[in-house]
Amino acid sequence: MENIQKSFDVIVVGAGTGGTTAARFVAKKGLNVCLIEAKQRNKIGDKICGDAVGNEIFDILKINHPKNEELSCHIKGAKLYSPNLKKCITLFDPKQAGYIVNRLEFGQRLLNEALDAGVKLFLDKTMALDLLYKNGNVIGVKVKLENGERIDLNSKILIDASGFYSPLRKKTRNLYIEKQVLKEDSILCYREIVKFSPKEQEVQDPEYITIILDQEKAPGGYIWYFPKNESSVNIGIGTSMEYHGKVKEFYKKNVFQEYIKTNNVDIISSGGGVVPVRRPLWSCAENGFMLVGDAACQVNPLHGGGIDPSMRAGYHAANSAIQAIENDNNSINELWEYNYKIMTSFGAEFASLDLLRIVLQSLSNDDLNFGLERDLLSGEEILEISSTGKLNLSLIDMAVKAFKGISRPDLLLDLNFLRIKMKEISKLYKNFPNKVENFPEWKENVIEIYDKIKKMIVNKKKSK
Repeated sequence: MENIQKSFDVIVVGAGTGGTTAARFVAKKGLNVCLIEAKQRNKIGDKICGDAVGNEIFDILKINHPKNEELSCHIKGAKLYSPNLKKCITLFDPKQAGYIVNRLEFGQRLLNEALDAGVKLFLDKTMALDLLYKNGNVIGVKVKLENGERIDLNSKILIDASGFYSPLRKKTRNLYIEKQVLKEDSILCYREIVKFSPKEQEVQDPEYITIILDQEKAPGGYIWYFPKNESSVNIGIGTSMEYHGKVKEFYKKNVFQEYIKTNNVDIISSGGGVVPVRRPLWSCAENGFMLVGDAACQVNPLHGGGIDPSMRAGYHAANSAIQAIENDNNSINELWEYNYKIMTSFGAEFASLDLLRIVLQSLSNDDLNFGLERDLLSGEEILEISSTGKLNLSLIDMAVKAFKGISRPDLLLDLNFLRIKMKEISKLYKNFPNKVENFPEWKENVIEIYDKIKKMIVNKKKSK
């Protein structure tokens, strides 16, 4: 490939939902774009995923909603169940209500539309190896082509959408970007798409994605049951990383045998992977470089959904890249607007839900059953705090909760403390600094909230 073009305005690494969205909107502006993907072209979109995406993102981006072979079914929202399954919290959220997609067909459509928008060079079966730096700026990426040749590709802006195990994130020199993600901030998942006869078994709650919290059956994570159509479901389990080697065993016993009641089934797809379940990276940008999607931990901490936030991030990254190139300035000061857009929108929601996730993981099944059954924390409260950063409980509401929780005052106090901290962190993120120099102080304030939540959990364990 001696004649391959080696210099571009923007290089996007990773052709998933975030990468194709970024490439599409940059190319649409007429900029010179290269899109790189490790998979071969006909496998792009094939990913272990819950496959859920909301309506809202398609209207925001003004792109076609899923239909025909892309669309498995419509969903109204999410249901969160207590371990004993006696209590269900229903979450109606425009970022969740929408579709279950056929991931491969959906991914192929996004790829083709990005290419049609004017991507100059698409390289599949190409591995990103390292960042190229000059004078403290990222100026491109070193890659290994399909034929094994290693070459340098230069860019004014590099966008990394290469997934949770991004090799490029580990190579960054920026101190605000975490190179490694803590084990406790990710879960190990295994899932299968199971097809059966609708005459032998009905799909439960066919218009909702279902999450089941159970510290015994899915320690440190959750079980999920997502409809695909009237005769198939996407079911799986996520556990903390320490259960490596046991996750498939947990799945067979606690998911498949629990929810599949017929022997006449076809396993359409199966596989495992690791999903981040935490707030986004401290910073998703540096000089000449932005991270998008799983590479930036832009995933809902409560249920691991990443399609919607990755597409939002891809769009914001594209706009920041376009502006930086127009201004002939690829510094972190110029690209900081991308961070600002992420943190003040779904970043605020995910930081709030991250605190909720940490506390839920610390509770026993008895605590979860008690707290959820007595509405000590409701779905409306979770959504209101995480989406708006506000929660206005009246004195009557608080008195009712106190009465319901009177036999477990410590749990009531812990959940009230959690509410307060969820509101505080959401407000902090919505006031994310619009200048880099104000970031260290903001970060210290966020860490302080996390430390207080973790201290509460430690004290609770000591008191038992």
